Amino acid sequence: MATTRQDVIPTLERMPLFRGLSSKELFDVVDKFDDATYLADHGVITEAMHGPEFFIILDGKASVIIDGDAVATLGPGEFFGEVAALDGGPRTASVRADTQLRCLTLPVGGLRQFLLDHPVVAVNLVPEIARRFRSVIGQRRTG
Repeated sequence: MATTRQDVIPTLERMPLFRGLSSKELFDVVDKFDDATYLADHGVITEAMHGPEFFIILDGKASVIIDGDAVATLGPGEFFGEVAALDGGPRTASVRADTQLRCLTLPVGGLRQFLLDHPVVAVNLVPEIARRFRSVIGQRRTG
């Protein structure tokens, strides 16, 4: 199904999202994802638009933008797109590639089934989402 090469395993092994998965499980995980590249200064996702894709950054940097303000920079091993992918609602932020960006992507509608198939990843995802929420709220209060 996917075109992703096995060279992404070391990135996944370092990610808190995949903590607790065996090497065999990581190889199975990779087969669920596609590989995508975005050029520098191009938008990847747009705030308030619908789109259930889920992204994991393999190489490059990206900015997370809410209401026109950059609120975070993401790099290798970090993910985005999870909120809309989970609830089917509009994007809560835009993400723009700051450099050329190579990502793993789950196909449209794929995150929910992926999490059902890999419950350890679902358990790991919750604190990551909470950490991000707290970070953005903290920035808004001090900014």
